[in-house]
Amino acid sequence: MSDTDLSRETFPWLRSGFDLEGYVGALAAWLVGILLGILWAPLFWIGFTAAIVILLATRTAERTVPDAEDIVVAPSDGMVVSVGGATPPDELRLEGAGWTRVRVSVGPTKTNGICAPMDGAIDHVIRETGDPAAFAATKPDRPGLTLAYVALESGERSVGMCYATGGLGPRLEIDKEAGDAVRLGRGIGTLRMGGWYDLYVPSEMDVLPVPGQTLIGSETIIGRFGGASSDLFERDEVEKTEPGADEDTSDEPLEAELVIDEDDELTLEALSREEDAVDKEDEDVSEMFARLKKEARKIQDDE
Repeated sequence: MSDTDLSRETFPWLRSGFDLEGYVGALAAWLVGILLGILWAPLFWIGFTAAIVILLATRTAERTVPDAEDIVVAPSDGMVVSVGGATPPDELRLEGAGWTRVRVSVGPTKTNGICAPMDGAIDHVIRETGDPAAFAATKPDRPGLTLAYVALESGERSVGMCYATGGLGPRLEIDKEAGDAVRLGRGIGTLRMGGWYDLYVPSEMDVLPVPGQTLIGSETIIGRFGGASSDLFERDEVEKTEPGADEDTSDEPLEAELVIDEDDELTLEALSREEDAVDKEDEDVSEMFARLKKEARKIQDDE
């Protein structure tokens, strides 16, 4: 949970913006639109539309990473298309046979951040330049797309990502190189104008998102290493210390236990003798108190 208190902010939901490239590109497109509008007024809208598209493609957001250990989060915004077993591409170099692929579609208006889905280090990065003719990434396996393969590891744990987007322009960038340490939810690259990404996690991981669910990069939890994902939402109960054997913490009165020796014979005659002895003892005590009281009164009369 974040330590930041947002209750005093006027617009706590306004935690997004645009990167510097977005401002510069949008301003340039707007100026071009003005120049075109001087020649012919309707041409202004070409530059205006281009400025809007550039701003959407360079939109950023401030995110809060979940406070949990050994988790994997969504590396980018998008909608889950499918979840199931699959063989990772050779470019990811993921060892083992059991892997689950989470395929996500990223819309053109989504934020452009790519974050680290886990704590660890970049194992390797492979980039493939696309064909400018393949402008729209309508399918993740369409020829000519710009691709980026990123594998992360931390000890024996590893995950892989495969990003795909259109081949026109600087649409896909990875800022980290092999060997760079990364932290959960921190930015490692940029995806502009939408596209696709496949996240490969170990098959023993219980994947939480389902097809149709919208993911929020850096915040949506995909799963957890080394345990059931349902444990993520369970809080540890406080352990209560048991009282010692020599301590009496009960407010209830103690009851004496009657211990009967197996060698003793329990008969009505024996019980009757015991009751007579107890009654006699009670009588002797009362007679003693009566005598003491009588003597005390006699002494007071003499004085």
